[in-house]
Amino acid sequence: MKNMLKIAKSILPLLGLLLSLSLSAQDVAVKGHVKDHTGEPLIGANILIKGTSVGTISDVDGNFTLKAAVNDILSITCIGFKGQELTVTGSNTPLVITLQEDTEMLDEVVVIGYGQVKKGDVTGSLLTVKPDELNKGKQLTAEDALVGKVAGVNIVPGSGAPGSGGTIRIRMGASLSADNDPLIVIDGVPVSNASISSINPNDIASFTVLKDASATAIYGSRASNGVIIITTKKGNTDGVSRPSFSYSANVTVGNVYKKLDVLSASEYREAFAKYANAPEAFKLGDVNTDWQDEIYRVAMGTDHNLSITGALKNMPYRVSVGYTNQNGTLKNNNYQRLNASIGLSPKFFDKHLSVDINIKGSIEDEKPVSTSVIGSAVGFDPTRPVYQNYDGNVGLGYYMWMGASNTPITLAASNPVSDLELADKQNKTKRSIGNIALDYKIHGFEDFRLNLNVGYDFLTEDKHDNMPDLAPAMYTGNEQDGTGKRYTYHSDKRNTLLDFYANYAKDFNDHNLNAMAGYGWQRFWYKNHDTTTDTKGEDLTSPKHEEAELYLLSFYGRLNYSWKQRYMLTATLRADASSRFSPETRWGYFPSVAAAWRVNDEAFLADNKVVSDLKLRLSYGQTGQQSIGSYYQHLSTYTASYDESRYLFGNKWYTTYRPNGYDPNIKWETTETYNIGIDYGFLNNRISGTIDYYWRNTKDLLNDIFVPAGSNFTNRIETNIGDMESKGLEIGVNLVPIQTKDWEWNISGNFTWNASKITKLNTIDNESNYVKTGNAGGTGRYLQVHMVGETPNTYYLLKQAYDENGQPLDGKYIAKDGSITSSEEDSNKYVTGKSSKAPYYCGLSTRLSYKNWDLGINGHGSFGFYVYNYVAASNSLDALYGSNGVSSNILRSTLENKFTQDRQFTDHFLERGNFFRIDNITIGHTFNKLWNDGTSLRLSFAVQNVCTLSGYSGLDPELYDGIDKNIYQRPRTFMLGVNLNF
Repeated sequence: MKNMLKIAKSILPLLGLLLSLSLSAQDVAVKGHVKDHTGEPLIGANILIKGTSVGTISDVDGNFTLKAAVNDILSITCIGFKGQELTVTGSNTPLVITLQEDTEMLDEVVVIGYGQVKKGDVTGSLLTVKPDELNKGKQLTAEDALVGKVAGVNIVPGSGAPGSGGTIRIRMGASLSADNDPLIVIDGVPVSNASISSINPNDIASFTVLKDASATAIYGSRASNGVIIITTKKGNTDGVSRPSFSYSANVTVGNVYKKLDVLSASEYREAFAKYANAPEAFKLGDVNTDWQDEIYRVAMGTDHNLSITGALKNMPYRVSVGYTNQNGTLKNNNYQRLNASIGLSPKFFDKHLSVDINIKGSIEDEKPVSTSVIGSAVGFDPTRPVYQNYDGNVGLGYYMWMGASNTPITLAASNPVSDLELADKQNKTKRSIGNIALDYKIHGFEDFRLNLNVGYDFLTEDKHDNMPDLAPAMYTGNEQDGTGKRYTYHSDKRNTLLDFYANYAKDFNDHNLNAMAGYGWQRFWYKNHDTTTDTKGEDLTSPKHEEAELYLLSFYGRLNYSWKQRYMLTATLRADASSRFSPETRWGYFPSVAAAWRVNDEAFLADNKVVSDLKLRLSYGQTGQQSIGSYYQHLSTYTASYDESRYLFGNKWYTTYRPNGYDPNIKWETTETYNIGIDYGFLNNRISGTIDYYWRNTKDLLNDIFVPAGSNFTNRIETNIGDMESKGLEIGVNLVPIQTKDWEWNISGNFTWNASKITKLNTIDNESNYVKTGNAGGTGRYLQVHMVGETPNTYYLLKQAYDENGQPLDGKYIAKDGSITSSEEDSNKYVTGKSSKAPYYCGLSTRLSYKNWDLGINGHGSFGFYVYNYVAASNSLDALYGSNGVSSNILRSTLENKFTQDRQFTDHFLERGNFFRIDNITIGHTFNKLWNDGTSLRLSFAVQNVCTLSGYSGLDPELYDGIDKNIYQRPRTFMLGVNLNF
């Protein structure tokens, strides 16, 4: 330590001298000493001549020297302390500057469920993330801003399709078959699903992630999987009435940088001649077509956002509009989004009544494409042309597989280019989320507040999927005779909310008491309708209609107590009723309690200059889950027959009704969580972060299970059966290695370890009792199981047999008794102990600033999980020529394993999915004071999806379900951006 101080003593004065020498000569040599309120010198304090870039830093003894002019104003700042300004007088007497500790960090308001608390009073495990405007890369959807940013939160971004939503999991999720999405609350409105792709990322002020039961239990229902509170940007609250404008725009260019390794046309001809068992009369084509090149393109995109912020007669307001237009790398794939929002925050009755009005609207217009074209392009014969004409305009000018008598082969793959070009698909979604919140401080009793929040989330979705007559896909699908189709779908969803609570907050000397009690009502309703007809309007299938509603009623309360912000206690209780359950099981009760101790305020750390923040937290709580299956789980319901299934009695057709399976005793799934946490800060919070360890037990799992024949009206129902245990460690750290007048370097990182194990799954648990999951597509293609003693989504596969050279034996497996078998029955499969759930994941962000330049890098990774390469598993030498008279391409790896048939259940294709991805690199420059003090311009260049470090043989290991099939891979994107503020 002494050596380090000696080095610092020699370096810091030199650094300060270098900074001073770079400045023009001034009139007076100013000397000074910077210390804290206890008299200890402050190292690395910034001393800057206000309005210039002239300055220096204090050395290890707190001393500094710089040249300045008389009447110059010196600005003195240091992390963890309040800044101070002094005027240069010309006196030769050294300045003695005492900086006071900055307690605003502890007084910063943090948004929690139904209210706010001071950051220093937080007892639960939560973290607030404010999007870094300088280091965010390309953010098309709101969840992009959270990727890799919070320990315990794993976000698998959406596919390469623009606008696709990612999968968010907090602490791995607490359920099996029930919903594992976290509860999303936007400006006080719990939305109906976890998709937040319709929200403009530029409107978001902060994310608050609630993780442990103490933080989430106030939401009770749907809080088992964590809560994400999104707060949008507000109008000016600093009294400035002049409107300020902010405009941002970017242009992006994206491309597919990696394709599946298939045989080229020449390689294919060689392999076909060697391995294909084709009749002599069968001939390959005479062209060379790269089908993957034919379906992909360079994707262009633009994004524009304009916001106006100000205040009218003390009414803060913010209005914004945004427009996004992004092409996908698959041809004809496009996503457009139009956003608008308005926020008003007036106050009335001498600021006793605060009104918060938020209205957000969006129109998403997507032209989707079927990801099956990727698989078709991988397997399509590279010697065949893209375009070809046939009699009667069959195929509409696109190549098709033709059999005897020049008729289409219905069992062949469709031309992937024709599927992209001829399909007319469109998804249009209109959504509006809004609320009005009234907060009234009672006159004469201002410690008592009443809050009423009324909100809504309305969504309308329209889809169509049309294909013309004679299209190639209409011979391999639909009616298989060239008949075209017209599919339409319409859906309305309504989510309405009313919350009313009373809050009492009072300081009694060193004691602080905050009590809240409230009532909540929420209704979910939806109605769907779809039809499938031919191009003339004749029904191909019976129209389908569905309508349902769900009610949630709640009573909740919370009590916070703190003494000197040193000892803190929080207790909550919520009672929820769901119409999904019968009256006997309708109510669930979810309590929690948490305590915190701010250790650094104790006398024995009062003079410690290393520890600047240290808080210990301990919590326990219960949360609930009710989201599984339909809205009417406990009721005996019936399904009406389709027209083609009606019964003829005499001369009249009668509609029949079949009963659906149900469980009248279904009830709440309950998760109880224990959490131990530490919040820390060292060296004036130049080093800070959190550490949390939790263990969790979920009881009465809402599970989708098979039931014995005759015991219900169906062979599987949703019911409460099973328990699951989870535990985890979460570490977050923030570093400020460098902070001078010109340089600033910030580093933030997080690491998470999660482990889950199923402890009960059925009334009788044994090795043969499990729930199949992880369907790869098609009947019976389950690759994973839920099983007692195992992690959810554990792979259940055949053990591949190998020869003495390590070459896999085609169709040979090792049975449970050690013998070699060719049977692919379930009885020969084994529990691999390997899951698609990632037990380890991390995130890393850094930003380096020099004057007006900035460089930012973000990355994230996952480790310890496995991916099943189903693309390779469904490939074989026999695919070169099939019994249907069609030739197909194969992966290069198929020539290595030489499997003659698809081996879709062998563990040979189970691979480690470990990866670390550099998400984006951004460099920017800001021009301040363009024409006055309030104007600025920033230009930036960014690369998104820079690279992925992984040993996985497929395209991309980052898959939520762990099954690699027809991936629409995420493109590498280059972006030019501009931000103008005036």
